[in-house]
Amino acid sequence: MNHAAADAREAPVILIADDTPANLGVVVESFTNRGFRVLVALDGTEAIERAQFSKPDLILLDVKMPGIDGFETCRRLKMDERTREIAVIFMTSLAGSEDMVEGFSAGGVDYITKPVRIDEMMARVGTHLALGAMHKQLVAQNRQLMDEVAIRQKAEAALSHVRDELEVRVAQRTEELARTNANLTLEIDERRRVEAKLLSSEARFRTIVETSPVPLCIASLNGGQLLYANEPLRQLFGLDAREEVSANIKDFYTNPVEQDQLVQHLCAEGNFRNAEVQFRRSDGTVFWAIATARVATYGDEPAVYAGLNDITERKRIEQELFESREQLRELSAYMEAIREEERKRIAMEIHDELGQLLTALKMDVSLLKMHLANDSNAARKTDDMRELVEKTIWMVRNVVSHLRPAALNFGIVSALEWLAEDFGRRNGIPCQFRINGGEPVLSDAHATAVFRIVQASLTNVTRHAGATRADVTLTRSASALELHVSDDGCGFDQEAALKGESYGLLGMTERARLIGGSLLIDSALGTGTAVSIHIPLDGEPAP
Repeated sequence: MNHAAADAREAPVILIADDTPANLGVVVESFTNRGFRVLVALDGTEAIERAQFSKPDLILLDVKMPGIDGFETCRRLKMDERTREIAVIFMTSLAGSEDMVEGFSAGGVDYITKPVRIDEMMARVGTHLALGAMHKQLVAQNRQLMDEVAIRQKAEAALSHVRDELEVRVAQRTEELARTNANLTLEIDERRRVEAKLLSSEARFRTIVETSPVPLCIASLNGGQLLYANEPLRQLFGLDAREEVSANIKDFYTNPVEQDQLVQHLCAEGNFRNAEVQFRRSDGTVFWAIATARVATYGDEPAVYAGLNDITERKRIEQELFESREQLRELSAYMEAIREEERKRIAMEIHDELGQLLTALKMDVSLLKMHLANDSNAARKTDDMRELVEKTIWMVRNVVSHLRPAALNFGIVSALEWLAEDFGRRNGIPCQFRINGGEPVLSDAHATAVFRIVQASLTNVTRHAGATRADVTLTRSASALELHVSDDGCGFDQEAALKGESYGLLGMTERARLIGGSLLIDSALGTGTAVSIHIPLDGEPAP
């Protein structure tokens, strides 16, 4: 079997050079579906290298590419002995006569304008592939005839022998042609079977789409015209058969800006998945859906294949959950305000009522000691009673301070100074308080929230950190208040803490949120812990 017969059974190789991936999908898919082998290059240099290596049967070459353009690429291909005979067809949006003349001057055999029409492209490619095949066959036959002439010239003295040899060759050629014809017949039959399978497959998939419970549709990419919709989608949008013919998918978007963004994403990426979109039915009712779409062709035109999933009920539940969470936060803030107010009231009552009673009792014990000066045993007893009263007074003051420090009445700075000093005295851990900038003026609610966050942070240092020192730094700027509480302890794993019952961290975060601030915790095992609080001051100038 000769080389021409072998080439007839091989799939043609097409090299496509285009720097726009979005332009390649439809063209590559069209060639692949028709049995071609397709190679892709994204610029002129890569196209030349691939052509030299792969020897394609035909090159589809975009004119506008980064680096060397299509015309220069074609000239270099024609200057190379290895690629000179490869047919080049230009693909471009340039339709001027001077551009065509330059393309043919560069060595191109044809010119296809963009946007590419698949049928026209396939017809032109098929024609030039056939011309190329004929050219190769003629070259091969011419070479063979030249060889035969040389043989005849050399074999003039043995004409009868040459005649016998030619007869043998004719017989062999006839046999090869017969085999080639048989192979072509088999290929035609196989193609017919494949076409029948494709028709059957198309009918099967159409049945699947029609019976699918998922709303599916096809719409024009450029105009948005609804080209096809299955029954679930028609029910979802409230369309009948007459409305479907004239419907436009753009009319169903409640937000035109969102629709433009999705179309731009499709043009750039070719698909999107699980996009939450709000639509409007023809009767004006609104619903939410998750949309998944990709760009393909429908009737040789770019189209969007989309599937929808109605999530209106889920959105309603999410909104109810959000509103419920906000109500819980408001309730938590209200309860916290009541709790702080009750602490303040109890602290004042203890300080005013119980403090006065204990002070009076201390004075009475002192008078009693003066009257019992001659009785040593009674005097010692009165000393013990006085000491017990003083301890009780100290405990009352301590309880009052922890319910609500009196220092809070003099500002947040005084309260934090007292807290740092009290922490160091109680736990034996040095705690230094620093202030940068002037003292901020905060409302009682804001000052109490900041104080409680710092108090909770220092309590965590005492219970969990194993630290040797702690620092509290308050920084006042023109627009915000920054507060940092840090220690040199063992630190902790934040992810593990959040998975557990870390209600203290949650409470600190919620207190900061309630006063319009934000809380950040920076910690890792073995590196200590830093708690940062940022509170905007609504543009209040710093003193």
